Amino acid sequence: MSEASNSEAGGTSGLRVDPGIEDLAEAADRLFYAMRRSRSATVGQSEGGLSMAQMSLLAVLAEDAEGAGLPVSQLAAHAAISVPTATRMLQQLEGKNVVTRRRAPHDERQVLVRLTEEGGERLAAMRAELRTRQYAALSQFAPHERHELAAQLHRLARIIGETVPGATASAGEGG
Repeated sequence: MSEASNSEAGGTSGLRVDPGIEDLAEAADRLFYAMRRSRSATVGQSEGGLSMAQMSLLAVLAEDAEGAGLPVSQLAAHAAISVPTATRMLQQLEGKNVVTRRRAPHDERQVLVRLTEEGGERLAAMRAELRTRQYAALSQFAPHERHELAAQLHRLARIIGETVPGATASAGEGG
């Protein structure tokens, strides 16, 4: 891709980029969008009835199933959304019996959130549907290709994570 066409395509704004790097960036973009479409299709067809944003918010709650609950601020940080956005989402989820919210006994200002049994089942169903779709696609690679691809994707996630300003969590985290 030439400098001019690269700049016109919204690429690197006139910087000279190795064509191999540009091809890799375009492939990463295509992968991201394909995964997003696949997840959206799963969400749209699922009986779990949770959006990807809701699943991201609930993922950390699934790990705390036996705990006293987690503060809204922690859930918001994990999902990379604002506390007011998380609060609105959690209010909707509470209305659907996916979560419960209550004041913290040690600090009345803090709201603790727990996943309900129904919420846990819905989240597990959505995760299973997503995994089934992923396994169907990834099974088309030979075992040695899967191993190499996994290693390279972990490396890419780490490298990209290191380029995010102010990021402290590892790039491999999330759901």
